[in-house]
Amino acid sequence: MYKYTIILYILPAILLTGLFSCRDAKDFLDPKSTNELNEAAVFADSARTMDFLAGIYSRLEFGNNAGKEVNTVGAGFSECTDEAETRWPGAHNVPNQIFGGTFGPNFYAKTDNSWSYLYTGIRHVNIYLKNLPNMPLSPQLKARTALEARFLRAYFYHNLIKYWGGVILVGDEVFSLNAPNEAGRNTYAECVDYIVAEVDAIAPALPLSYSGINYGRITRGAALALKARVLLYAASPLFNGGSFATDAEVIPLTAYPSADPSRWNKALQAAQEVVDMNRYSLYTDNTTRPGNGFYQLFLERVNNEYILAEMVGANKIVEAATNPPSRNGSFLRYPSQQLVDAFPMKNGKAITEAGSGYDEDDMYTGRDPRFYFTIIYNGAPFFDHRTNSFTPVFTYEGANLDGLKPASNNTGTSTGYYARKSADETISAGSSANTLRCPPIIRYAEVLLNLAEAANETGDWPKARTQLVELRKRAGIDPGADDLYGLPANPSPEAARELIRNERFIELAFEEHRYWDVRRWRIGERYDQKSIEGIRVKRNTDGSFTQARFNVRSPRYFKVNSYLFPVPQTEIAVNRNIRQNPGW
Repeated sequence: MYKYTIILYILPAILLTGLFSCRDAKDFLDPKSTNELNEAAVFADSARTMDFLAGIYSRLEFGNNAGKEVNTVGAGFSECTDEAETRWPGAHNVPNQIFGGTFGPNFYAKTDNSWSYLYTGIRHVNIYLKNLPNMPLSPQLKARTALEARFLRAYFYHNLIKYWGGVILVGDEVFSLNAPNEAGRNTYAECVDYIVAEVDAIAPALPLSYSGINYGRITRGAALALKARVLLYAASPLFNGGSFATDAEVIPLTAYPSADPSRWNKALQAAQEVVDMNRYSLYTDNTTRPGNGFYQLFLERVNNEYILAEMVGANKIVEAATNPPSRNGSFLRYPSQQLVDAFPMKNGKAITEAGSGYDEDDMYTGRDPRFYFTIIYNGAPFFDHRTNSFTPVFTYEGANLDGLKPASNNTGTSTGYYARKSADETISAGSSANTLRCPPIIRYAEVLLNLAEAANETGDWPKARTQLVELRKRAGIDPGADDLYGLPANPSPEAARELIRNERFIELAFEEHRYWDVRRWRIGERYDQKSIEGIRVKRNTDGSFTQARFNVRSPRYFKVNSYLFPVPQTEIAVNRNIRQNPGW
């Protein structure tokens, strides 16, 4: 039986004013305007009932780093890893506190808000389910929306255990403020079991797909893909017997107490179940140009690669967030040299590998086509609204607007790069046009990478390699004489593991995976006291360029307390049964 508690941050009553954000009128998440309403009034009206569910759906934006940061760290988690540097230099900014190891009030406020935001979503699901029997909806709509609400609750719990390990499972209860507040955290195993059980219960009854105004609602594939992700995390070193806790009572809260290799089999089976649906595929177009499918998929509202996406109206949120100053963007993150180096060459070989053709003095030539759709480097062409044409973005030291700046200056790149991932090349932040993108939450490429990782950890490199081949084929990498797209035929298990991890790094760059991957792989020591690298480009008097790598800032921090966030101190202060995570 699950233990219950009151979460102090959760709203004690339903006040719909301000609950829902504005959406495109053609979007199923578009809410009707409402005044302040009580619970009985909301669920006595079918339109308001569906609006309430839409408000829960809107919380899918949590952690979706497509230009806006919702209750996470005040910036993308990319800036807390080796993916990127943050624009903001101030010590009060949360990414700086995370990678500097100086955890101040803003850090605690942001992480506490994340706890609150997710538990509020869970509470709203429970309120919805409690009122379901008396809602003025058809039996079919009641049944379907109950499944959707239960998925959303499972998704919120997935994020909670990703942040904190085992958390408090509240079941279907809606607690009043005077209810007992005594229950401690459930174990990590109990939380995983709960999420998996919920998904197993709802998946068979969920529709396979939606179209029209209902496109974007929860499908069977979304449920199964969430299960695959949750089980992959559970099988990973941090959670699979890898707790850093020394207190016997805290160990099971933060991980399984002992490692079990069979957990990789469960992750493998879950990912394979999504593949076996035969409903999803990689968005592929290598005819227009190499890797064009990888570029185009992020601009399409509807495509066969998206399994779960955040529904938004026409927008230029990516362009506004990441375009360089000359394109009127906010240039919120600067890609690292480490990310640039992770991309192989177009022949699929790593830049350090014999026969790759890599030239340090000409490092941007002949790379994996995904590189050109992810990174803006010195001289890279990008749409310029001022001339309505493609012009180079110059990031060399001293260049007007877009040139290299010190890390202490937030007016331009401190690494020599700007992010291009998911940006529409036919517009810029300064354009009047928009694109139809909906930011992906789970896409099929992630499922293939999950499958590859789990397969390799169970000793099946050929199956793992098959998934990587599919990804590299779509990327526009050359097949080579052996049709292995630059992959080795029989690497060691350790070498294969690094290949898969690197493929995740580049395929899922800036999609809010890297930070959590480094954590769950338990490899933080690789990054502790290491600096983010950039490229310093100088323009010579003859117009040519010379370049050199450099450390952007002082070394970064990654210790035991970097693996799980602190449970809000306000929770611990009022409930002596809630235990804190290691290092806090």
